[in-house]
Amino acid sequence: MKAKIFSLITLVLIASSVFAQFRINKISANVNTAPNGIVYGLPRTVLKIDLNIQKTTQIPGPLSAYAKEYLGVEDFIAKTASTYDVINADISSFAEVDPLQMYYLQFPEQRGKDDPENSFVLSNIGTIISYNADGEYNIQPTQTTNVNQTYQIYNDGNAFEYNAGYNRKKVIDTIIKKINIDTITIDRFTFRTSWAGLSEKDKANEAALKIQNIREQRFNLLTGFQEVNYGGSIVYMDNELKKMENDYLRLFLGKEVSSIETYTFFIIVNKDEDSRIIMETPNGDQIKLIFNRHGNTELIPDKPVQKENHLYYRIPENTGIELTYKGKVYKKVTLPISQFGKLFMASLNNTALYFDPNTGNLLKMIKK
Repeated sequence: MKAKIFSLITLVLIASSVFAQFRINKISANVNTAPNGIVYGLPRTVLKIDLNIQKTTQIPGPLSAYAKEYLGVEDFIAKTASTYDVINADISSFAEVDPLQMYYLQFPEQRGKDDPENSFVLSNIGTIISYNADGEYNIQPTQTTNVNQTYQIYNDGNAFEYNAGYNRKKVIDTIIKKINIDTITIDRFTFRTSWAGLSEKDKANEAALKIQNIREQRFNLLTGFQEVNYGGSIVYMDNELKKMENDYLRLFLGKEVSSIETYTFFIIVNKDEDSRIIMETPNGDQIKLIFNRHGNTELIPDKPVQKENHLYYRIPENTGIELTYKGKVYKKVTLPISQFGKLFMASLNNTALYFDPNTGNLLKMIKK
């Protein structure tokens, strides 16, 4: 008889504990969310990559075909080509809810009058922050409002100074008319003026003569032949002549044009991803992210045993992130990445739980 009474009491206690259990299920089309409960998600890590890339374009001069003939040089730009280099890189992260890790936590169907109240605090993106805890850990996840933009700042244009000069030349033809009077022959000269277009070779000849003339003027200026030095006037005039000479030289030698291009990328890494190409230059060179897991979650089981009165959270994987270009590492940081981590379950039995709003990791558990 005593054994029967003891068994009955045990069944009542088990039944009471069943009614007092929280049940959790991963959100899917088959999950019934009609009963009383909450939906929460685990955060995932979004990487924000800011890049400053210097583009250098070599542009041949309009008279490059005559550089060797008129200037005697062979080191000149013969064709258009561009090179790219990373001059600055920054890697940061922020959290957003992971649509693949959404859960429905169903409250107990029956609650005794002496059962304590339960409180769940969620972030503004729907991730769980705390359970039955004080408000000191009610911190919202870090987010960003930046959008993907590209800015281009050029320090020079593609045009060449003095290439848009006068494109015509005066041609004077001499016409000789012979007049015979008796035994005398008289030559009458008539001059006819016309205009003709300058050929590329004519332009090259004129530009070369300009360069020679400017160098003679600089020599006369520096030796005091043409001007007395009043303060900084000699320096100013010499600098202006030097700029003019360089502009004429560019007509033959070509020039380099540099620009700074700024890019922002948002990267959501996948669980089994080891690297990601974020950009490829027109030359075919790749800017790549390489992920090196530290292994802090390696010994945790891949799939936790689902239990009632428990909720899912995720332990992130500490990851070294390298930004590489042409085999060179331009930036190296270490960040926790939630997608690389492992799922775990935290007990709701007489506990207070605090979670990291950016990674979803359990920060603190207080057993009551």
